[in-house]
This record gives sequence, structure tokens and C-alpha cells, in this order.
Amino acid sequence: MSPADAPVRPVLAGYDGSDGSRRAVLWAAHHAAVTGLPLVIVHCWVWPFFTQDLGPVADIKDSGLQRAAERTSAEGLDLARQAEPDIDVSVRLVTGFPSEVLTRLSAEASLLVTGTRGLGGFAGLLIGSVSLHLAASSSCPIAVIRDDRPGEGDVLVAVDGSPESDRAVTEAALLATTLHAPLRVLHVRPYTRHAGTRQPDPEHDPVIQQALNLLPADADLTVIEDSFAEPSAPGVIIHQAHRAVCVVLGAKGTNTLGARLGSTVHAVLHHAQGNVIVVR
Repeated sequence: MSPADAPVRPVLAGYDGSDGSRRAVLWAAHHAAVTGLPLVIVHCWVWPFFTQDLGPVADIKDSGLQRAAERTSAEGLDLARQAEPDIDVSVRLVTGFPSEVLTRLSAEASLLVTGTRGLGGFAGLLIGSVSLHLAASSSCPIAVIRDDRPGEGDVLVAVDGSPESDRAVTEAALLATTLHAPLRVLHVRPYTRHAGTRQPDPEHDPVIQQALNLLPADADLTVIEDSFAEPSAPGVIIHQAHRAVCVVLGAKGTNTLGARLGSTVHAVLHHAQGNVIVVR
């Protein structure tokens, strides 16, 4: 099968009626508009697992658990259509737990989009368990959205030379090209007290050069190279993220053994102020 004949993989956005999922749907609609990809809004409901009484309450119009789920699904669809009237958008109401359903559906998607927390999350958490689970298990890149309309800035990709990092560079370059934004390649080198310099030195950083070699030769991209030697890689990434429209990371790095999600990604997901895309 040639690339032209390959099936189009849609953008998926989870929606449950929460503020976080509203931002996710709006961002996903804008992304679908600029990429020309179809958008599928997914609403998961679990009540069929617990009861067969899903129909309307006697003498109460438009009531019942199934009708409530259908209203939420329609709300997500309307939200996307109002934001971007010209996109190809549809909705799916799926029985199951969000983490399991969206993980399964991600195998057929180009990008999975979620908010930081849904209706079931605890108010004090910066990122909910479902979003964290999806970041660790999604088959496609996952965008965790805090701001549906970020201001101007660059696409920041943090690199460490791992295979996931290489794939993150490719994804970040595509996103930067689509958004007509600069691409900033950031590497936080190991720091020791005896290091000769803590100043950026991207020209002599082999990890930066490895990332640059992955960029298409004909890409119309402005590329910024940053290399730091600092004790905390997550701290540098979180600080640098303030001027980015999005941070792109590989799901785990060179020092991660066995885990599905690296400690750096975990920290950035919890503490970065803006949007984060995790690539596996």
C-alpha cells in the first residue's frame, strides 16, 4: 500500500463535559482545521456496566442515563463545530472506562487529545489519572491541553538521543511546520560540579546534532538550538516552556528502564504551564 492509499488517521479528543475536556476539544478542532485531518469526539460512559435501567424516568421528558450521555456527546460535537465549522468532525459514544477506551482507539489515530483533568479528578491535582495513564499507554502521540488558544511562541522539543526522543523531533518538526512556528531543540546535558562551562554549547552537543539530522532537508523551518548543563532536566524544560506554544517529549529517555513513562515526562506533565505532547 502506497502512502497515498494509506487510511487517514483522525485526531481523537476525549470529552466528558469538564472544563479541561472543553479546552481539549477546542484545541483539537483548531488542530484538525490546520492539518486537514478528520476529528472524532469520544465520550465514554460506564453506566451499562452497573445497571440496565438506562431509559427515561416515567413522566419526565428527556431523562435517563442514556439520554444524559447522548447530550454530553452532542455537546462535544457542537463545541467543535462552532469552533471550526469547516472541519470533518464526528462523535462516538462508547461504553467503557475512558483510560481503556481511549488507549484502544489510539491505535487508529494520528493524535489523541485530552484535558489535564476530567470530571472525576481531584481539584488539587495538576494532571488527572486518566491523562497520566494515556500518556503512558497511548499508541499514538498524546496532547495534554491546558490552553486551547496558546499565544505566539515556538514548538519546544526536548531531546536526549533516545529512540522516543528521535520520534518526538519528527513530530515536533511537523507541528512547527503546520503552525508556521519556530522549532526549538533543547538538550539538558549531564551536569557535574567540575563541568568546564554551564553555558549553552549546541554546536558541540552530539545529541543536538543528532536531532538536527532528523529534520527534512527541505523543511521550511526556523530552528533554534539550546544546550544546557544543569542539575535538573525537568526544571530546565519547565522553565523554557513558558515561551513555547507546546512542549514535545519522548515518553521515556535513555536512562529509563522498564517504565512506560520517564520521570522527566512525568514532572513536565505535572508542572508545565502550557500544552504538552508525549510521543512514544
